[in-house]
Amino acid sequence: MLKNRAVKIMLLASFLVMIGVSSLVVARASNVRDSMALFTEVMRRVRDEYVDPVEIDKMVEGAIRGMMRTLDPHSTFLSKKQYDNLMVSTHGSFGGLGIEIDVRNDWLTVIAPIEGTPAARKGLRGGDKIVKIEGESTRGITIADAVEKLRGPKGTDVTISIQRAGADDLLDYTITRDTIKIKSVPFATLLDGNLGYIRVAAFSDDTGDELRSALNDLKGQGMEKLIIDLRRNTGGLLTQAIEVSEQFLENGQMVVSTRGRRPQQNREYKAGRRAAGGDYPLVILVDHQSASASEIVAGAVQDLDRGLVVGLTTFGKGTVQSVMRLPGDNALKLTTAKYYTPSGRCINKYEEANDRTAYVLTDESEADSTREYLTASGRVVYGGGGIHPDVKITREDMPDIASSVARAGLLFEYAVDYVADRPDIAKDFGDDPDFLADFKAFLDEKEFEYTDEEFDEGEDYVDIMLRSEIARKVWGNDAAYLISIEGDSQLRKTIDLVNQAGTLSDLFASVDQFSETLE
Repeated sequence: MLKNRAVKIMLLASFLVMIGVSSLVVARASNVRDSMALFTEVMRRVRDEYVDPVEIDKMVEGAIRGMMRTLDPHSTFLSKKQYDNLMVSTHGSFGGLGIEIDVRNDWLTVIAPIEGTPAARKGLRGGDKIVKIEGESTRGITIADAVEKLRGPKGTDVTISIQRAGADDLLDYTITRDTIKIKSVPFATLLDGNLGYIRVAAFSDDTGDELRSALNDLKGQGMEKLIIDLRRNTGGLLTQAIEVSEQFLENGQMVVSTRGRRPQQNREYKAGRRAAGGDYPLVILVDHQSASASEIVAGAVQDLDRGLVVGLTTFGKGTVQSVMRLPGDNALKLTTAKYYTPSGRCINKYEEANDRTAYVLTDESEADSTREYLTASGRVVYGGGGIHPDVKITREDMPDIASSVARAGLLFEYAVDYVADRPDIAKDFGDDPDFLADFKAFLDEKEFEYTDEEFDEGEDYVDIMLRSEIARKVWGNDAAYLISIEGDSQLRKTIDLVNQAGTLSDLFASVDQFSETLE
């Protein structure tokens, strides 16, 4: 009797659950029908009664774009041209300025200029707000629309207006587009005898192979320690983030996982058979502009205790976008999941949900920057979005005059003239006592306004930037990088940290000491 009663109760409970689920499905379907009915009625009224004739296709596309604006800034509707641009930027070359952009607080914002491009040579900075393109306001623009406006054939010009923190007036730049072919690993060298340094600028199709080649070359030269520089690297392909990570991990170790609403979005990515492992001292150098794939690499190295993360807290762009083809050769780029590090930290930052630039987490507790997680060896690391460095090292601000001459294109212009006038330039050309005096005369000739006090304050920066630009024209990017390292205080302090560690254990043991002495 009791058994029969229990069975009846279970059946009744199951029936009630089924009713509840069915009611929820019906309610959702009803909401969709009501919303579609409202949309159709509004479209009909506009079509029939608006003062001027309207094009239905444009009206529908506008409605779709408006719909996407209620989501995060990385979800967007793509026209055929915008879809083609997306494919080119990920897998090929294109005509453009060479900047990574995002939408922040409704304004188009420069995340970072890409090294060696027109934007970098003009002196654009991360944090610059592009408030106008060809005189038109960018307020409320989508990333896809901005890309369409900024790209174009090589040799054509585009004028943008920049709002920069600390500047009273808008800064106008006219930039000539060039072919942008990003080299993922633009520089690798051996410093101080056995310390390898590799700059990884992006995560595109060949990043893993380029890094593997650079590592093999440095190991052949006697590399025993390594710094991977991911500063200003705004990310790229997930596959390449995994390929980069596994070159330092053991086969089978977790690199990153993704979680979304659909089961197929819940995946784990592990280091494969080509994993290289290793136990030499390793540092991943990051800053506020290190995002997405950069954060996957930094998070894996940190959580698995393969090395230290040094620098500044990363950007916190931890969302996965899926590109879905639509009728009419259009596409939808939709955020479908979030990234999680091996310890379970959500990379994505949490901000106010009423701002379209927000990165809203399903579980707000993930936004708690004091929430503790444990690495493989039991070290404490923190959540809250982005990757928090084991050792915080800041970077000195560039003096105003240094950024001003770069923005005006005067460093580039002077370097061109300098090289043209001197067919045989010695490596120590910067030791000439008249070097900077000659540049000051050039600035006066160009009627560039500055004071002697301003020049004296920024003299060291100007000297390094000028020598670097000239070296690039004469000996190429590698020579320019080596000179730039002289003035990179953040990197110099990181080099000091690694050089004092003979082993990976020494590197971990130095965290507290260097956190106090190098900030």
